[in-house]
Amino acid sequence: MAHTISLSQDVYTLLKERARQAQTSPDALADEALRQYLSQAEQDWQAAIKSLFARVQARTAGFNANEIEADITAAADEVKESRRARRRSG
Repeated sequence: MAHTISLSQDVYTLLKERARQAQTSPDALADEALRQYLSQAEQDWQAAIKSLFARVQARTAGFNANEIEADITAAADEVKESRRARRRSG
């Protein structure tokens, strides 16, 4: 299925010139360029997520699972108590 997009004249002129140099059509070159760009954006996102996970794991390596679970439970209990207190005073 083909779709139409609009390009500014200067971009289309460059696209036609590069396509001529690559001995391909402007459509094929644009399709390939967009595929590469979109693929790179996905790869960048995946790399950022992996980096985030690595930083979180490095920062939490000194804690065991029981300590983390206890902190989460304590924080959840604090929030619940705070909400109860607001409802009683509100």
